Amino acid sequence: MDNKLFRTSGIERWGFGLFMAGQSVINTFAGSFLPLFLTNIGITAYAVGVLFLFARVWDAVNDPIFGAILDRTNLKSGKFLPFLRAANVMLPVTVVLMFAIPSGIATGWKILWAFVSYLLFDIAYTMCDVPIFAMTSAVTDQVHERINIMSRNTVLSTLTAIVVAVAGPGLYSSLGPLPTAVILSIVAAFLMFFMSRYAKERYVNKDEEEVTLKSMLNYVKSNKYLRIGFLGIMILSVTSMTNAVITYFAVNCLGNLGMVSVLSLFIALPSLVMGVLMPVLTRKFDKFHLLMVGIIGQTVMSVVCFLAGYENQVLFFILLGVRGIFFGIQLILQLQFTGDFVEYGEFVTGKRLQGTAYSIQTFVFKFMNAVPGAVAMFILGAFGFVSGEGAVQPPSAINAIWVLFILSPVIGALISLPIFAKYKLRDKMVQIMAAANSGDITREEAQEQLAGKL
Repeated sequence: MDNKLFRTSGIERWGFGLFMAGQSVINTFAGSFLPLFLTNIGITAYAVGVLFLFARVWDAVNDPIFGAILDRTNLKSGKFLPFLRAANVMLPVTVVLMFAIPSGIATGWKILWAFVSYLLFDIAYTMCDVPIFAMTSAVTDQVHERINIMSRNTVLSTLTAIVVAVAGPGLYSSLGPLPTAVILSIVAAFLMFFMSRYAKERYVNKDEEEVTLKSMLNYVKSNKYLRIGFLGIMILSVTSMTNAVITYFAVNCLGNLGMVSVLSLFIALPSLVMGVLMPVLTRKFDKFHLLMVGIIGQTVMSVVCFLAGYENQVLFFILLGVRGIFFGIQLILQLQFTGDFVEYGEFVTGKRLQGTAYSIQTFVFKFMNAVPGAVAMFILGAFGFVSGEGAVQPPSAINAIWVLFILSPVIGALISLPIFAKYKLRDKMVQIMAAANSGDITREEAQEQLAGKL
């Protein structure tokens, strides 16, 4: 991409990536080790599942409210930046609280502590996640610049996820859950600082008209591609339980918690490579077409891995790495459509409700991350999973872990593909809308270029 088309500075783009890397440190550690920590201190798998599921009900209220707050906010210091600065502190603190549950207190108090700390973590994550993604459509109106920013974000966040996945089991085993949480939270806070310090908002909704619940609902009703896109992504991902059971698969199927590091490398390294290649690929191919390649490829390789089994570990890891290529394509591109929804929404409604669009994205992705965890715990509980550190699992639970780890993504793919077939928005069309929204061309010129395509 020609540097003359960049609206952002180099330090801004790196700040984006480092912020996402900081988020990734926390998200990887909490997502991988929180279920294991909670079951190890004696909380049942069913109780952990209920905790995660209830948190998603809270999200259903929390995220839209926060989206409305963002769309109504126009402070001197910015629309999104004040929340990013607050989350820079709150997110690391709350993840420490989640891993600070004393092992000696009664189980009921453990559950209450886990419940309260997880909800606080969820609020902090919303304050962090909605604004950082909304900033991608606030700093630039160039579609390929957003792809460049998001690809850099993916590379750095994947790299830090790999580091945490590799180092995490060793730190967790040698230092314990709480010291590990403290160390990683300090690292995350440092990485997240640069974005809130150097970013600049350029394209935001500054209408004096108040954003009401009715206007938000009308915006969503009018934005058909927002509905189609998020529905397809959500269905695709809520049924994928690979990450939810990765620690259990390492311990109970491969026989060693340290295998989490190896599994994470074979899953994440291909994503890192695809993150580097994605800006090049999206110059030649539309990102929606690439997403379809990722979905279909991951589905095929999941079935191949399942049929091959994991007894031959060399073959298993080779196949897992190939599947990781398609997973990487899918993972990177899922986050790159919301800016398109913002441009389309402004084009058809006249309102640039970034807070609304990105609060829906945050809800969808938190739903995607937590619901698989809740459902996986329910399923494991139904198949006889035994809580407690060092517990021996029955064959039924081990088989359930294997199926959830490798085969669960297939279900979502089969359901989501017919939904994605209705998605007609393409990169060239979005750039035309963005040009009209920013005043570079007239709406009439844009409508003429888009005639018959939407």
